[in-house]
Amino acid sequence: MSNILGDDPWSSGWGDSPGQGSTFLTSSQLLNQTSLDASKNSDPVSVPESYQNLLDHFGEQLTSVNELEQSVMDPLVAAGIFTEYQKSRLIDVLYEQNMLPPAHYMVDILGLIALEVDAPGTGDYVTLKFRRYHLPELPQNVIDILVSSREPISDPLTESLAAASLDDDPVLTDHSSIQKQQDKQEPTIDTSGVRKYMEKLRGDFKPLYTSKESISIREVPEKEGLLFKHTNYAITYNMNLGMNQQSGQKKVVRRLLEYLLKKYPFRVIPGLPPKKFSGKFAFSVTLQRRRGLHRFLNQITKHPVLRAEPIVVTFLTVPTDMANWKRQAKIDYSVEFKGKKISTEFINSIWPTVGEEFLEKWKQCESSIGRLIEIWTKLVLLVERNEKRQQQIAFDNGKFVEMLNRFTGLDDALYPHDDGIVGNSNKDDMAAINDSLGTIGEFFNKTSQALVDDSFAINTSTLEKFKNYLDYLYSLQELFERSKKLSTNNIAQLEARITENEAKYARLSTDDADIKGSDLAKLRQAIIADKQEMFQQLNRDWLIKSCCMDEYIMFQETQYLVSEAWVDWCRGRTQHQAKMGSLYDQMSGIIGDMPLNS
Repeated sequence: MSNILGDDPWSSGWGDSPGQGSTFLTSSQLLNQTSLDASKNSDPVSVPESYQNLLDHFGEQLTSVNELEQSVMDPLVAAGIFTEYQKSRLIDVLYEQNMLPPAHYMVDILGLIALEVDAPGTGDYVTLKFRRYHLPELPQNVIDILVSSREPISDPLTESLAAASLDDDPVLTDHSSIQKQQDKQEPTIDTSGVRKYMEKLRGDFKPLYTSKESISIREVPEKEGLLFKHTNYAITYNMNLGMNQQSGQKKVVRRLLEYLLKKYPFRVIPGLPPKKFSGKFAFSVTLQRRRGLHRFLNQITKHPVLRAEPIVVTFLTVPTDMANWKRQAKIDYSVEFKGKKISTEFINSIWPTVGEEFLEKWKQCESSIGRLIEIWTKLVLLVERNEKRQQQIAFDNGKFVEMLNRFTGLDDALYPHDDGIVGNSNKDDMAAINDSLGTIGEFFNKTSQALVDDSFAINTSTLEKFKNYLDYLYSLQELFERSKKLSTNNIAQLEARITENEAKYARLSTDDADIKGSDLAKLRQAIIADKQEMFQQLNRDWLIKSCCMDEYIMFQETQYLVSEAWVDWCRGRTQHQAKMGSLYDQMSGIIGDMPLNS
């Protein structure tokens, strides 16, 4: 599916062919659609005679849902025709299918009511669309209640509501098939509300490495395992986890990446550092892994959704070993979207405002992320090289001290400065030179210590901030890859099968068709099931878009990690150079006293 932005990365390809596409609109189609023409998109509807009296009675008076509730729904509930649950379910259908204002959709609303009265639990959008050419008549008592009388009427059909199911309640809508002529003026979108939504997302995510709430991790000395030894880590933190978790220091040993990837595949989840399977546990390998685990856990606990996940809270708070915890815990592996419906606010307000921009920026970011990772990786290598160079210079300065001490210990053989005739002429000058060389040795000692301190600061703080940002870049790249693999669907196949079965049903529904009633009913149920599956897949498509857009918006906060890393680097260089400059100034005053001639 293509638009002015190119390919939609989540496009299902459903309804791409002009004239042959589905009447159900995907989110990408809705993005490029500002208004619908009722004369082009509405189907002719056969209005039952019983509806006409009510249409004449209400006219264009019901302009809001509140008026519809007061004039239609509440009298039916008071009369016992409906329950409060049925009423709320029908109201939900209106909101979900954007059947507003009610005055423009009275035929469909009366159809939903008639379906619900005829068979409780069938007042849903799928059934309405299926039966819009042969909608059931409204009972006379319902008409009387709505027109005049409001006396309670007992309906034994409401007793069967317990058997009704909402599992297959359609979420997204066929906007084109029953769209009525609405206000020709384009609806104004509240951009301030969208901005507040985005500000809240970014405000909940504070990824700075040096924030107050952080986790520390250390290696447990005892290694476990018979053939393959493995290292455990003790984690200490002081923060609030989840909604009701009390802050305090606790120590646990955990791994949770595999659980998060199963449940939150469309979130920015950091990766774990690699393991090294061998008989030897080199200090550098375990140190790098420990620091990688430290960054991983801090990134997880800074994410507003992941930190409230019960799996994360349990992993960080249950003080038992991994094997026992797996046996005792009931882990919910279901995907984050299970049982969720896309909000109408996102479809009607947020997506029309920022959806086009998001798709464009998402595509640009996806094409650039690899190059960004390459550049930042080289920066990390340069920082590491600088830190190694500092260590080498510190080592060389130590060698300077060692060689100077050896030289002053042996120079008497070359330049005697005793009380002899030759030595007496060298006595004062050589003593001054040796004293100055001792001072220079002290300078090298101090600069060596300053270099070691600076190298330690780079290695433990500055370099970790550079790597922390690199971890986020890799996490976003992995999100791009997962979204490509996991956002697929079979809507195109479902749409083709529905079209074929609907044509077959229309052909077999004629009086002269030779078919059993049960076979026709099975075909009807197959059509409804396919439509419900299609609605569910569309809902999932919207949820994926919403989730990825939230993650992209929150990811904008990681720009401050760039500032954090370079501010730390520059401050460290400034402090180090100031300290080194002070040492050089002290040495300059000493070497001025070294004799240059006799």
